[in-house]
Amino acid sequence: MNLCVEQKLQDILSSSLQDTTIRFAGIRIWEDEAAPSDDICTVHTVLEGRRPAALLLHADRAFLVRLAQAIMHQSVLSTRDVEDVATEYFNIVCGRVVAGLFEADHVSACFQSPCFKPGRYLPKTDSTCRCILNYAGGDHERMQLTYLGLCANEHGANA
Repeated sequence: MNLCVEQKLQDILSSSLQDTTIRFAGIRIWEDEAAPSDDICTVHTVLEGRRPAALLLHADRAFLVRLAQAIMHQSVLSTRDVEDVATEYFNIVCGRVVAGLFEADHVSACFQSPCFKPGRYLPKTDSTCRCILNYAGGDHERMQLTYLGLCANEHGANA
């Protein structure tokens, strides 16, 4: 990926994640060098179209709980509530990413329904097209947004 395309992609990913987080949860996040802790969850999907890719959000469990509390306006939530909010939040982020890609390069894409997994999940791929952005929140929670370009034969499964 050339530098100009990579910077556009980073800008789209970053603004999609930061804007969605502040708008829907009132939580400010910023780019940071530190990766998430060991107590993380993954929300992921596959972007389909001319340039297939996997999009993954690895987030500290504490961030996902705070996100769900802010969105649902409740302090006590079930594990299922946290998973549902995280999945819907990522669904919105992905919609903004797809819109940003189309606006920047007229590349149309759609995405599969996001999936939630406890722990760190990374699809098996030989992709050399990677974009990894790390973020921190006000309570020192960490998250990482990863874009992995996929070969045409790699994007069929979202498991």
